[in-house]
Amino acid sequence: MKLARYTPSLNLGRVADFGPWLRQPFAGLPAMAQLFEDFFPATTASASRLALDLHEDPDNFYARFEVPGVKKDGVKVEVREGVLSVSAERRDKDGDTESTFTLSRSISLPDSVQDDAISAKLEDGILTVTLPKQEQRKPRLISVN
Repeated sequence: MKLARYTPSLNLGRVADFGPWLRQPFAGLPAMAQLFEDFFPATTASASRLALDLHEDPDNFYARFEVPGVKKDGVKVEVREGVLSVSAERRDKDGDTESTFTLSRSISLPDSVQDDAISAKLEDGILTVTLPKQEQRKPRLISVN
């Protein structure tokens, strides 16, 4: 059997024809573009949401939000009907111009959270919201006789 070496001929002129399509693949298809946007939201839509990290230990759930450059008076934490809402507002003043950036995020809370014991702490640009678990929902060790 004889093996032949394959050498493709690459015509870069033809690749350039795809440039506009690669930049906007759904330009002529508004319905397809909307479907794509629904599954992969643009960075402008997600840029207004706070970054969030969730974890738990046996006694508490923790929600950490990144709020760089935001002062305590610019942070609002609210619990209403099982939903934790956090919003942060940062004001920047440069000479005569003033700009305001507002970021927010809402998450559903589990039923096992004690609403009246929730606390929040802002330190080094990280807002940590502590969500204590109800006593009856905490894991407990049951002895076997």
